[in-house]
Amino acid sequence: MSKPHSLFRGSELPRLLLLLVILIGGMVLLWKYIYFKQNPPEAGPVARVPLTPIVPDKSPEFETVRDKTEIQLRDMAAYKKLLTQVDSLSPAELAKRSRRDVLSIQIWEHPQDYRGVPIQILGTVLRVMTYESKLSRTGRLYEAWMVTPDSQRNFYVCVFEDPPKGFPVGDNLSERIVFNGYFFKLMKYQSGKDLGFYVSPVLVGRIGWSEPVAVGGAGGAPSPAIWMAVAVGLMFIVSFYRWMTGLRRSLSPLARASFHREHPSEEIAPEELNAWLENVADEPESEEPSQ
Repeated sequence: MSKPHSLFRGSELPRLLLLLVILIGGMVLLWKYIYFKQNPPEAGPVARVPLTPIVPDKSPEFETVRDKTEIQLRDMAAYKKLLTQVDSLSPAELAKRSRRDVLSIQIWEHPQDYRGVPIQILGTVLRVMTYESKLSRTGRLYEAWMVTPDSQRNFYVCVFEDPPKGFPVGDNLSERIVFNGYFFKLMKYQSGKDLGFYVSPVLVGRIGWSEPVAVGGAGGAPSPAIWMAVAVGLMFIVSFYRWMTGLRRSLSPLARASFHREHPSEEIAPEELNAWLENVADEPESEEPSQ
């Protein structure tokens, strides 16, 4: 009984594996290119020595502020003072004054040492809220709840008045921003998910954000990502065509016959055995040698 013909013989299987590697590798490279094109790595706030001493604000408005409590009436004077300070400075001037050497753990351990100190943080906004407020000159305040590499899962609550054009508001966000603001207090709040109580530092300042550029690029011109996708697709089509051509050639009757001639086997098909016996029967018997 003859063995069934295998679909992959010779170099067909390695070619198919190579084709899959090209496709997967190309798609991975394309995804990385698109991701880093839209989300380029940003340098975090870095301070350079020599550093100036950190001096907290000792104004009378901060004397009634208490940490690890909700924002209450006794905090309103300091709250209003910080909003006024931010409004009096340009974004560039506030960014220049903001310190880059203050970490989340330092604020947690000694909040009184950083009261009213301008700080710059870079991170990802996960939620943005807005509400009406009489403390704001515009009548509305915004809160950006963000995390940074050093704060990990602990939020910064960043309060600001002037959102950039197109800035999203809502939940389940993921926006990279830079925030320059004055440290106000450690605010206690209740989570809406597990109803547990948590504490987060509150900053009052200005937000920096740039709207992501569409993948298609400006003016409708194709982006490099599209050309890269076309190149990967063409490579896959050409490789697949060559593989299919080789597979069809290897499965043709002529190729099978050549394969069997080049690869002798101990087994023989019944029809081939009958043909061989007929050929042997038709051959004349050789004469015996004379004595």
